[in-house]
Amino acid sequence: MNKIIQISALLLSILIISSCGAGKKTVQNNPAGRTELTEKEKLDFAYLFYDAEKDKLLGNFSLAQEKFLQALRIDPRSAATHFELSQIYLQSGNIEMAEMSGRQAIKFDESNKWYKLALADIYEQLGKYSEVASLIEDLLKEDPDNLDYLFGLGSAQAQHGDFGASVKTFDRIEAITGLTEDLALQKKNMYMQMGKTDKAIEEIRKLMELNPEEAGYHGFIAEIYEATNQPEKALAEYNELLRLDPENAGAHFSLAEFYRRQGDKEKSFEELKKAFENPEGSIELKLQVLSSYYDITSQYPSLKPQAIQLCEILIEAHPDDPRGRAVYGDFLLRDNKLKEALQQYKLVLEADKSSYNVWNQVLNIEASLENYQELYDLSTEAMELFPYQPGVFLFNGIAAMQLKQYDKAIAALKDGASVTIGNSELSSQFYASLGDSYQYLSKFSESNEAYEKALKFDESNTYVLNNYAYYLSLRGDNLERAKEMAMKCNELQPGNPSFLDTYAWILFKMNDFDGAGAWIDKAINAGGISSGTIMEHKGDILFKQGKTSDALDFWKRAMELGDTSEKLKEKVNQKKYID
Repeated sequence: MNKIIQISALLLSILIISSCGAGKKTVQNNPAGRTELTEKEKLDFAYLFYDAEKDKLLGNFSLAQEKFLQALRIDPRSAATHFELSQIYLQSGNIEMAEMSGRQAIKFDESNKWYKLALADIYEQLGKYSEVASLIEDLLKEDPDNLDYLFGLGSAQAQHGDFGASVKTFDRIEAITGLTEDLALQKKNMYMQMGKTDKAIEEIRKLMELNPEEAGYHGFIAEIYEATNQPEKALAEYNELLRLDPENAGAHFSLAEFYRRQGDKEKSFEELKKAFENPEGSIELKLQVLSSYYDITSQYPSLKPQAIQLCEILIEAHPDDPRGRAVYGDFLLRDNKLKEALQQYKLVLEADKSSYNVWNQVLNIEASLENYQELYDLSTEAMELFPYQPGVFLFNGIAAMQLKQYDKAIAALKDGASVTIGNSELSSQFYASLGDSYQYLSKFSESNEAYEKALKFDESNTYVLNNYAYYLSLRGDNLERAKEMAMKCNELQPGNPSFLDTYAWILFKMNDFDGAGAWIDKAINAGGISSGTIMEHKGDILFKQGKTSDALDFWKRAMELGDTSEKLKEKVNQKKYID
């Protein structure tokens, strides 16, 4: 039996129970003051009532409510009609009206237990536990040994704060069923609320006599001693528990918490390790502890070694459960130990491929490590497992691009874009990558179209604004549009050397060499001095400004840095700019 019985659990099916009272031949007063309905009124009432019942069963609650209200105008003393209205109000969330109609139902039919149970449920939802208890006490007059009623009464009394009455009710139950663990623990809780510690302990002692082989009861007593600031007695009970049951993982968890509260961190951790070492201990509880460590170690990094040690112990104690390795991977990843984290996550996938979160971690790490072939192979498998997760398609497309398999990249990116719904930023990333892929295949019309779609989803996507503008400038195509995008890019993220370089290069392509020179100097001063591309562009601009010797110096510096155009060597050899 559940420790706290909810009143709603007492209700049986009452879908059409109200019909039991709909046709009762009782003398009733009507609005006209007559003591009995006419035959026509009886027929009209019956028609409205059963028609309303039909609408209610069909889910037409508003229509049913109106018809029940019309029926009440004919017979305002119809308990069944008031009850049905109460249920409709409850269904629609109007709990105050549900209470009022429920009370009216009982007023006109005090003997109907279903009406009382339904109203008790409403009172419970309203937190009116005194009224709940009163209704159940009425029900117990007719059925004094009904255990469901008694548990409901004890629960309501406890919720109302009448713990003494609740204990007496549970005593009544015990007289019927005999001593049970649920009853003893309920009474223990009530006595603790009343401050009667000795009585609470007495209830647990009774359980010990009933089940002498159950060592865990010492843990309950230890908790009582802890709650009443008697740590020596609490420790004695925990030690007795472990003497009787040395492999009790729960006892070690409790002792770990006990020592933590006592401020003995070293003993607390030792008990925690013992709990983790026990393969019979709950892995769910162990994972909860590690989750707490994950949060705490962000603020207290000194506890990280403890967390790692517990992860390793957990994996050893539960080698067949991959969740331990997943948590271990999370700790390693947070410390930027990418290869070690990747190893743990891959071991998780060997045991269980169903976790998208683990797949996502693996793909992210492979991308960070630039393992593009591995990223491509794994994301291809992930696309089969998670066909509606756009992220795996994006990883696959990016990997294919890096492997220069642009047709495969385009296929994956199109599929991913088609399953991306309600995420403008992600959609923009898909079309940005499509634009790059088409650019590499020299499909410039398709590339432009993809970039424009990317900007429709995210007009402030600096990656798209910069790349699109730069590729247009390389082709000498729509330079005004390129200039506009490059300027916006620099406004959104000022001081970025790549963005400054793009704007300079567009001015260069527009034959504004002085403007280009000013902007390329901004790029160099912002950190572009270490970029071969930017140094080469500086040389190109100087050459167009008639400064051949200076241009040659920058071209040579660019060659040393690398990441330059294929024509740079020819420029140096011929000492002139080559388009």
